[in-house]
Amino acid sequence: MARKRHDPAQRRAREAARRIAAAERIGPRPKRTLRPRKSATLYDLNPPGTFYRDWARPTVPQGMNGAGPLDVVVAHFGPDSGEADTMKTLLAYAEIYGQQIPVDAARHLETLARLSGMAAEAAAAQNISEDEAVESLHSLHAQGLLLVDDDGSVWLTVPPGTPYSAPDGGWAFVEKRMNAPKEPVAALDSP
Repeated sequence: MARKRHDPAQRRAREAARRIAAAERIGPRPKRTLRPRKSATLYDLNPPGTFYRDWARPTVPQGMNGAGPLDVVVAHFGPDSGEADTMKTLLAYAEIYGQQIPVDAARHLETLARLSGMAAEAAAAQNISEDEAVESLHSLHAQGLLLVDDDGSVWLTVPPGTPYSAPDGGWAFVEKRMNAPKEPVAALDSP
C-alpha cells in the first residue's frame, strides 16, 4: 500500500485556518496581569563584612497584643527618653530596609555621610534637604548599591545575581564613595 503524500503548504494552510477559527470562537487572548517582582531586601542579599553580622528587628514583647514597638517603649521609658528616640530611628530604618535592619551599617553610613559632607553636597546638588539626601543614601544601601566595607569606607557596589555582579556571582565593589575616618569619631564609637 502506498503512503499518501502530504503537501506541507496545504498542512500549514489548514493549521492557520484552524487557529483563525479558534481565535474567532474563543475571542482575543486576555492580557497577562503582571506580577510584582519580589524585591530582595539587603538581608536577603547577605552582604559581606563585619558591619552586616548583627541585624535588628523591632518587635513587641509577648503579652503586649495590639501595641506597636514604639508604644511599648514610650509606656516603659517615657516619650522623651533616649530609648524612645532609638525606637523611632529603628522604625524609620525599618520603612527603608524592611524587617531586618543592619543597625551598625546604617548608623555608620548616616554618621559618615553627615560628617564627610556628602549628604550636604547631595542635598545642594539636588535641591533637597540634608535629611532627604541621607534617606536617599539609605535607600541605595537597602538595595545593596552602597555597602560599608570592614575598614568603615562606603563603596558603590553591584549586588550578586545581577548582570554586572562579580564573575563568581558575588558582590562587586565598584568605587569607593566615602573614605573611612582616619581618627576615631565619638559619634561612630558610641553604643
